[in-house]
Amino acid sequence: MKISFDVFDKPPKKSQWGTNEAQLVIKLRESALNARNNSGMSEFYSDPVKLNLIVYAPNIRNLNYKQSGDDDPERFVGDLDSFVAGVCDYLHKGPKKGENNFEPSELFNDCPEIGPDVPLIIFDDSQIVEINAKKEYDEKLHYHVDVESI
Repeated sequence: MKISFDVFDKPPKKSQWGTNEAQLVIKLRESALNARNNSGMSEFYSDPVKLNLIVYAPNIRNLNYKQSGDDDPERFVGDLDSFVAGVCDYLHKGPKKGENNFEPSELFNDCPEIGPDVPLIIFDDSQIVEINAKKEYDEKLHYHVDVESI
């Protein structure tokens, strides 16, 4: 069985549960939960999985581009390895509140079904035994995730 979903924003980087980028984590986790529910699965995978990630953006190569602000659609999207680590990080449960001073964003208070204590697609990222990732040009910033049991 394969779970697939798209998110219309950039992927979050790793360890952003409690930062100003928590909204990116929420978008990913909402999309992942919807895809899991629509697939007929009632809980996370417990066996090994492979992950495919495609990040689409207007600027995937020119990291020296002089952007005109944070909302510049032509700004460099970022490093693929950072996005892979982030996507892997948020498909499973996060740390417990208070553990190693972990404090999730208050934004998660409004959506406990995708909170850090919920394993959405996998229980632990050690279940990921294969990863394929790439960046491709597109006029709109978004990304596509496939997770498949193997």
